[in-house]
Amino acid sequence: MFKNKLFWKIFISYVVLLSGFLSLAGYFVSKVIKGYQMNLLTKHIEYNALPINHLILYILITFAITLAIGFVIIKINTSPLLNITQIAQSFARGNFARKVEIDSSGEIGDLANAINTMGTELQAGMQTILDDKNKLDAIMANMNDAIITTDIQERIILINNAAKTMFGISKVILNKDYLWEKIRNEKLCSLVREVIRSSTKMGDKTQATTTSEIEILSPEKRLLQMHLSPIQIDKNTYGILLVFHDITELRKLENTRREFVANVSHELRTPLASIKGYVETLLENNDTDNGSTREFLGIIMKHTQRLDNLIKDILELSKLDSNDLKIELHHVDIHPCIEDIFSHYKESCMGRDQTFELDMPLQIPMIETDEYLLRQLLTNLLDNAIKYTPKGGRIGLKINPINGSVQFEISDTGIGIPQEHIPRIFERFYRVDPARSREMGGTGLGLSIVKHIVNLHHGFVKVESTVNVGSKFIITLPQQQPKYAA
Repeated sequence: MFKNKLFWKIFISYVVLLSGFLSLAGYFVSKVIKGYQMNLLTKHIEYNALPINHLILYILITFAITLAIGFVIIKINTSPLLNITQIAQSFARGNFARKVEIDSSGEIGDLANAINTMGTELQAGMQTILDDKNKLDAIMANMNDAIITTDIQERIILINNAAKTMFGISKVILNKDYLWEKIRNEKLCSLVREVIRSSTKMGDKTQATTTSEIEILSPEKRLLQMHLSPIQIDKNTYGILLVFHDITELRKLENTRREFVANVSHELRTPLASIKGYVETLLENNDTDNGSTREFLGIIMKHTQRLDNLIKDILELSKLDSNDLKIELHHVDIHPCIEDIFSHYKESCMGRDQTFELDMPLQIPMIETDEYLLRQLLTNLLDNAIKYTPKGGRIGLKINPINGSVQFEISDTGIGIPQEHIPRIFERFYRVDPARSREMGGTGLGLSIVKHIVNLHHGFVKVESTVNVGSKFIITLPQQQPKYAA
């Protein structure tokens, strides 16, 4: 308080003003006292009414003078504060051009300088925000991908022109209209609610992106790839970012390619079947005793069989790739299926001097699947395990229910897979050792088929392998498929 110049300035002003008031009052009181007359001889006091009236008049005049001087002093001391208040209100309205103009070295001057500095910084900050907003608006307006952002109540808080065009939205009121009001798509709404529910339940408002595909019929039929990501909009607001990419033409091209591959494969099967039939006939003919002839026929038969297997895998992969494939999913008790597979492969392993072990609990929940696809998945993995495991090795099939899913673990003590090859083993025609794979009759499509079947079941696959120690493929399939799954 002792260093506050403004306080002392006002305090001293009022002390001087009060002193002046008291001095004037004392002067006028002394004048009134002289108006009294005292008769010393008779001891009689005579009262003169005129000085009393004068005293009242003098006090009123003194009060008026003091009030006027006080008003002037207060106005002089508070006018800078009033000016600063007006400038602050101007800042609040977004006008940062005005500045406080006060020539003072005290606290008022410091406050004026602080207000001016704050105004300059606020103006720079607002300009930066405006520039960023303009950049974002320009990017959003010219993006080909549709972008929509909603809050956790599914109200639309941002939408770009591409989204309005893609979904035929003519008008939208931000922060009021709901997503499900503007886009009538059951799968989209289900996915948005699932992402909101998951992020709220787990407490993680920035979890990984969910990717899916949806088909819309209006304003025109399109196939869209959709990415959903929980985002933090501000300190207390969370929402969902939806990005849509039109893959209609891309899917048409993919379908054309698949149809071409399927048609070529079908056309190849007929002559290949004829070649295979004639070779089998020649091999069974006793007149073909020449050693070289039978050897050549054996080579032809071997490669014919490999081509036949390759064509079968290509056709199977084309079916799995096709959007027209209708998979009949129903709840299956997998015990009979697994036991049948185990019996078949146990005999194959015994013929190769290998051990096949099955670890399956008595009680396994039913899973929603297509039994043919499940058999194909396990068959491809077990074929590879047996094929790449030497004599005396061990093949294992372990089944374990876990967290609403069923886990299938296929392990072997074979040659293993180098770590640098593991990320690519599910690609079509990719082989770790091409020469060895062809020698063993592999087509390079088995693991790609496995990956497709797992994806169709909304599951996932994990690979663990060590060279010359063995490999382990872990497949996890949900017991219940998502309701919006196509």
